[in-house]
Amino acid sequence: MGLTVVEKILMAHADVGRCKPGDLIQCRPDLIMGHDLTVPHAIAIFNEIGTKKVRNPEKLVFVQDHFQPAKDIKSAEFGRAMREFAKIHGVKNYFEVGHGGICHILMLHEGLIGPGIFIAGADSHTLTAGAVGALGIGIGSTDLATLMALGEMWLEVPKTRRIEITGKPGRFIWGKDIILYILGNIGLEGAMNDALEIYGDAFRFLTISDRISIANMGAETGAVTAIIYPDKIVEEWVTQRSNMAYNPVFPDEDASYYSNFKFDITNLVPMVAIPDSPADVHPASELSDIEVDQVFVGSCSNGTIESIQRFVEVLSDRKFSPHLRVLVAPATQDAYSQALREGLIEKIVDAGGAVLTPGCGPCIGSHSGVLASGEVCLSTSNRNFKGRMGHSDSKVYLASPATAAATAITGKITDPREIAK
Repeated sequence: MGLTVVEKILMAHADVGRCKPGDLIQCRPDLIMGHDLTVPHAIAIFNEIGTKKVRNPEKLVFVQDHFQPAKDIKSAEFGRAMREFAKIHGVKNYFEVGHGGICHILMLHEGLIGPGIFIAGADSHTLTAGAVGALGIGIGSTDLATLMALGEMWLEVPKTRRIEITGKPGRFIWGKDIILYILGNIGLEGAMNDALEIYGDAFRFLTISDRISIANMGAETGAVTAIIYPDKIVEEWVTQRSNMAYNPVFPDEDASYYSNFKFDITNLVPMVAIPDSPADVHPASELSDIEVDQVFVGSCSNGTIESIQRFVEVLSDRKFSPHLRVLVAPATQDAYSQALREGLIEKIVDAGGAVLTPGCGPCIGSHSGVLASGEVCLSTSNRNFKGRMGHSDSKVYLASPATAAATAITGKITDPREIAK
């Protein structure tokens, strides 16, 4: 019986000659990531273990991204704890406010992740690494502490489901619409504790930004990881950012999968997930009576420079509705800088929008965009659970940057094709 991509990458990072779903194996990731929300807890456990020295500081990636710039005193203490630990232990890849952004996108853009790489990250959306054929698995602060102390962790080999995406997407159909459509079919937690391997001829038309959205929201199926098979688009994108030797991994022809899905996106329309589930998905055109108070563009699902470019493309020379607020948070400092050079920030501000420091703030309802009771937000983020972005009585709808732009212009959820220039 052949092996899946997930099984091959795990075997390459463990002392086993073979593995199968359900096996417990001891793995050594290439990268170990944490941020200001998870590292402080890991530090406390690390100190309890009694280890005085980090095993592999060159493998650690620490990013100030969730509550930073510090929104309150407790957040400031979290940021300081990680900052001081990184300095004491010589953490190679430490990213301060003004130098980083959202951890998952940052690592991709910094050339730290490529095909075949295994990253264990203390965040549930670590599987975003799968956009370029890497294995990203989310862990908790206890596992993070163990990895800092020992450099290895125990992991159960997951069952793997495979998704084939075919067809050529129409205008304004991007990765976000595709993954929402898939979620609508597979269901929330429909791949709980499993792995997803994703491929298909549709990827000839999909950019890295599209792949980031698809891999990222694999988390909403409950999957432990989601890997898109790498191709020429990935190879060119990765080699522009790093000289690291990567190892693209593909499944054996006789690999065994727990289930197989196939989705044709040829006739797909702009999609929106309604409260309070990313899997409760409907065409944007069916929700045109929903008025919104806030539009948010950003997050690890859609904060890339391309997401901002697409948002402004739909916006064109128009203004945002005066009855709502528009918040845009580039995922990284580099994306912010490029948006400045291209004049995108100016267009957003001139249209009546606000541009935020790169980070996760609005997406998790921590700061810079918290919703009040009864408020409605159209967001390009990945989760719209009850209370996700603020008050438990607020409502969050999920959509692509194109639908976000159209909605920001009209003040109501709008299919971008209806106002396209």
